[in-house]
Amino acid sequence: MIMIEFSVEKCKTKAAFSAKPKSGKVKIDLEKVRGKFEIVLDTPILLVIRVDGVEIVVHSHGEILFKKCSDLDFMRKVAGKIYSM
Repeated sequence: MIMIEFSVEKCKTKAAFSAKPKSGKVKIDLEKVRGKFEIVLDTPILLVIRVDGVEIVVHSHGEILFKKCSDLDFMRKVAGKIYSM
């Protein structure tokens, strides 16, 4: 399993947090994500998933946005699971 280093930080323009790979460009395999999480919205370039009541926007270009969540441990755990796919 490949471990991708990432950071979780508060967004500058939104009241949300986002995870981004430290190594720059990382493609997230949305097909693998579809099979592992509850899907709220499914588009060709992003998914909105729900984990423990938190909506999470997963972009194929590598950014993961956590809506209305402030639990950093939870965000790191979910982002780590997605990036390890």
